[in-house]
Amino acid sequence: MEIMLVFAIIAVISSITMPAMKGFASSRRLKTSARAIVDTLAFARDMAITERNTHLVVFDLTGNRFWLASSETLDIQNPLSSAGRASTPTPAPATTPGQGNQILVSRTGGVMGIPRPLQKSVSFASMISNHNGTYQRITTGADYAYFTPTSKSSETTIYLQNTNGNAISISVEGSTGRVSMQQMTPEQIETLGIQGSLEYE
Repeated sequence: MEIMLVFAIIAVISSITMPAMKGFASSRRLKTSARAIVDTLAFARDMAITERNTHLVVFDLTGNRFWLASSETLDIQNPLSSAGRASTPTPAPATTPGQGNQILVSRTGGVMGIPRPLQKSVSFASMISNHNGTYQRITTGADYAYFTPTSKSSETTIYLQNTNGNAISISVEGSTGRVSMQQMTPEQIETLGIQGSLEYE
């Protein structure tokens, strides 16, 4: 009898706390996805400066994924084509006659062109980018943020949402390439018209 009472109490407590735990998990996944994007953008900026070559982060808003690309692998007319494409290592000049060329290995080799999906129940709401002085906002398709060797970037804002109606904005400053992340208020979400009630499972 006592065991049945204990199970009944556990069932009641579980039914009360489960919705709160589900909301917490959804919020955590949103922040984890946003942090992964911020880290990838910062890495692209650092690699552009270090390797003296323009690096980009491509965003597939329809497929809810993103990846690192270089100016060598990106087709601006079709950014999705850079998925799965890594830049080719370049031979370094030989320092001693008769030794041949050495291959320079890049820190981007293991991540270049490899799509990273967003967490479960997290999606891209929209993206605003500035390429050559023209702003565009997209909600589907693909776009990119680029970083030059002088640390300049395309001014970009990415909006992520989860199924609970929460949203985070990730911004890239054009003049410095600095990346920042901000939890959005309900008023900001409403102003931008972000729909957080869609089901993504």
